[in-house]
Amino acid sequence: IISVDGLEKRYGGVVAVDELDLDIEEGSITGLIGPNGAGKTTTFDLLSGFEQPDGGQVRYDGQDLQELMAPSRDEQLIWGGATALITAALGAIIALGPLGLGPALGAAALGVGALLGLVAFRGQARVRQQRAEMANQRPQLLAREGLVRTFQITRELTEMTTLENLMLAPMDQGGENLFNTWFRGEAVAREEAAIEAEAEEMLELLEIDHLRDEQAGNLSGGQRKLLELGRALMLDPTVILLDEPVAGVNPTLTQKLIDRIEVLRERGYTFCIVEHDMEVIMSLSDRIIVMAEGRRLTEGPPAEIRADEAVIEAYLGDA
Repeated sequence: IISVDGLEKRYGGVVAVDELDLDIEEGSITGLIGPNGAGKTTTFDLLSGFEQPDGGQVRYDGQDLQELMAPSRDEQLIWGGATALITAALGAIIALGPLGLGPALGAAALGVGALLGLVAFRGQARVRQQRAEMANQRPQLLAREGLVRTFQITRELTEMTTLENLMLAPMDQGGENLFNTWFRGEAVAREEAAIEAEAEEMLELLEIDHLRDEQAGNLSGGQRKLLELGRALMLDPTVILLDEPVAGVNPTLTQKLIDRIEVLRERGYTFCIVEHDMEVIMSLSDRIIVMAEGRRLTEGPPAEIRADEAVIEAYLGDA
C-alpha cells in the first residue's frame, strides 16, 4: 500500500533521511523503530505530505505522492478563469473609460486600468508559483485519498467537546457550503445527525463515550491519544500513521489503545507505528523496520528483530 524508494531529506548540512527504502503491506501493522535521531518522525512527515522530500519517491496505492498533492486540472481552470475575468473587466475599463468620462477622467481610468491589470497579472503569477511550491505539502489531499496520521503531541481542539472534535473531522460536509446552509437546511441537518451518530459509535468503540460532553482540553494524555485516533478514523482512512501512540499514556489506557488498534486491523485498516516502547511495538507489529542514521538498518518479524545484534548495537552503542 506504501512503497518508498531512495527517500531523502536534508536540513542544511544534516541528513535526516538518507536514501531510505521500505514497504508497508496492506492490512498489516508495521512498526518503525530506531534510536533518537534515526529519522523516524521525519519519515512520517514525508509519508504524510507534511514535508517535501529532497530526493526519492513515495508511492501510495500505486500513485506517486507528489502527483496526488499537485494542483488538479480544476484548480488550474479556476486560476485561468479568474485571470481571464479580471483581464476582461480591466479591458472594459480601459476601452470605455476615455469614451464616456471625458478626457481627464478617461485618462485616469486608462491609467488605473493599466495599473490594476499589471497587479492582477503579477498577482496570479505569484499565486501560481506559490501553489506550485506548496504542491508537495498539501497533506489534506492525501487524507482525502485515505492516508492520515496522528502526532506525538496531540492536536485536539481544546475548547470543543470530545464529540464535537470527532464531528468536525469528516470532509465535504454540506454545512460548510453557504448555499446549503441557507437553502438546504433540512439536508444539512440530516447529514449532521448522521455524523453525530457515527461519532457516538466511535466514542463507544474507543470506550470514551463517558467523555462525550467533556472539553477536549480537560482530557488526560491517554484519552487525548484515543480521541486523536478516533478523529483520524472519522476520515474513513485506508492507512493510519501513528506517531508515538502510547507515549505518556498509563498502562491501562495503553492496553486499551493496543486492543483498539488490533480490532481495527481485523477490520482491514493498515497501520504504521513509530513507538519507543519496545514491549508495545514487539507485541503489536506483524513486521518491524529498524532505522539508524536516516537509513533502514534491517527489517523482519519481531522475534528476529529482538535478537538482531545490529539492532542491539544501534540502540546501545559499541559498549
